[in-house]
Amino acid sequence: MNDNSSLTIKRVINAKPKAIFEALTNKKIMEKWFYADPEGVGATVRTNAHEGGTFKIDMHGQKETFTHTGEYKEVVPNKKLVFTWNSHVVENTLVTITLNETGEGTEVTLVHEFMPNEKMREGHTKGWNVIFDHLDELVSKEELSVK
Repeated sequence: MNDNSSLTIKRVINAKPKAIFEALTNKKIMEKWFYADPEGVGATVRTNAHEGGTFKIDMHGQKETFTHTGEYKEVVPNKKLVFTWNSHVVENTLVTITLNETGEGTEVTLVHEFMPNEKMREGHTKGWNVIFDHLDELVSKEELSVK
């Protein structure tokens, strides 16, 4: 989808799809990187990553905590995650993350659909890019258990 109500981010991360998938679904690993504030201090995560399972991510910034919740709609190990994304600013949006192994690592493609307006789309684009920056940093420190 490539209209004004969605955003797409592609990034190659220097790790195998299995390591990225683990980082996207393992509570202890997610707490190290899954926050959108560049100066953030981490996250508190509750996740049950299977179709129909739910998650709650409290992203801790310097001054505030932002809560995000959702339900996993599709879980294909090491390949794809589809989940709803809800917060204090958006409801019933849909995120699809696909993982494709390349010669340089894993191409991670995120599509976030059903954004209510341009301001939310721009804000979430910035947020997801920061989140992926943190993931990249985590991988570069070789802190993932599966590389």
